[in-house]
Amino acid sequence: MRYKNIILLTACILTPVMTKAQDTLATQVTYDLTTEVAVGTGDFTASQLTANRHHVLGTRANTAYLRGAVQVEHAFNRNWSLSGAVDVLASIHADHKFYLQQCYANLSWKDFFLEVGSREQQQVVRDNLLSAGSFVKGTNAKPIPQVHIGTNGFWTVPYTKGWLQINFDFGYGKFLDNSYREKAFYDSDVNFIYATGAYYHQKHLYIRSNPTKRFFVMVGIEHAVQFGGTSYTYVNGILTAKKKPANLKAFWRAILPTGDSQYFENEAKEDWVYGNHIGVMTYQMGWNINQHHQVQAYLDNPFEDGSGIRKGNGWDGLWGLQYTNKTPGRQYVRGAVFEYFQTTNQSGPIHWDSGDFPEPIRSQITDKVTGVDDYYNHSFYGTYTHYGMTPGNPLIPSPIYNKDGFNRFSDNRVKAWHLGINGEITDRLSYLVKGSYQEGWGTYSLPLAKKHHSFDAMFQGIYQLGPWQFSAAYAFDKGNIYGDNSTFNFKINFHGKIL
Repeated sequence: MRYKNIILLTACILTPVMTKAQDTLATQVTYDLTTEVAVGTGDFTASQLTANRHHVLGTRANTAYLRGAVQVEHAFNRNWSLSGAVDVLASIHADHKFYLQQCYANLSWKDFFLEVGSREQQQVVRDNLLSAGSFVKGTNAKPIPQVHIGTNGFWTVPYTKGWLQINFDFGYGKFLDNSYREKAFYDSDVNFIYATGAYYHQKHLYIRSNPTKRFFVMVGIEHAVQFGGTSYTYVNGILTAKKKPANLKAFWRAILPTGDSQYFENEAKEDWVYGNHIGVMTYQMGWNINQHHQVQAYLDNPFEDGSGIRKGNGWDGLWGLQYTNKTPGRQYVRGAVFEYFQTTNQSGPIHWDSGDFPEPIRSQITDKVTGVDDYYNHSFYGTYTHYGMTPGNPLIPSPIYNKDGFNRFSDNRVKAWHLGINGEITDRLSYLVKGSYQEGWGTYSLPLAKKHHSFDAMFQGIYQLGPWQFSAAYAFDKGNIYGDNSTFNFKINFHGKIL
């Protein structure tokens, strides 16, 4: 039932296109059939095989799936086009036996689009194959259905002689994982909060100079919000529920992190800020060494409130270097990424509004102390997750990996080093290698007595033979974050054309 409205809307939009498909060469109908198997030892599938893949492959060890998708594309003329897809997964030994992974309709006009439904969105500025991933709108979790508008890639602003380009997106959606959150809560004795019925707001804006020039720069921001819904807390054996509005006023308030200006004078203390806000600011520089070789350096600075926005979180962020080889033909190194990821600061260990400070100590704190950002955790919504996986950076281990069932991020203070390389060995055979080493200190509220660590790596070969694609991979985890896991992975995909 939760997909009924999406399916009906997609069907209504796509049916006229498919009916007319026989009469026009502007329509294409394609399909993909995929099967993938992961077998090995350990409690989980090795993390590099599941990270940043829209939670397609189950995190449990020894899992497999069958997948079928149909895509429709129709061009009305040079400016207008309509596309859509239905994509279904059937898995074994996974949290979801049957899942509608994608179901969407997209109406495009020139460089702009309006889209409705659930779709695997790609990262805007990070390399989808090589990077550790975006802090906010990454590719780690299952898609969140939404209605949104934006640009198809970067749009060149008129009258700037090609020097200025922007990429933006703006939309509202809804989390579908109510049953998952409820089950995680009741299946464990360590949980104390969960939320259902939450809505989702996301947006981003990236501005860059002409990337074909010798040097170029880019700045941007991504912002996501959980709002509305009902939060359940279990304290002293009593389960209580608190509901947030999801009316037009709530949708408006979600756009910017605003709240009750009289919060500190209000005994009810309803909301200091409406919703759970998560964001990242990007600063990036690029150098085109020549026509075919490019190097970029970047910083993705995370924030959950004003302290992070003004860089009160120290060295926290994703610091990266990226090399891209655009030379035609076979290239042994097509691209490489090296990144350092840190989230240990979180604007400090103290928040001045904490009830842990009794009077007269609290009244003597005159400086603005707004720490304990507690990345991806929230006092009302529990976690920034969809079906147990964060949509953001997987180097912060998602709650789905908590063996005790604790449905919170228990290790969000991390330092990590990540490397990704890909290229072509022959015209048909390519490779992908990724590896990460990470250390974790728990959270400020629940610190670890001894830091966690893990070394995770993956080696994959991909062979393309016409419409067939075959891949084989080996990946492993070594440490006490995911445990010791060793996984062999095999995947077959067939891409066919109906029209």
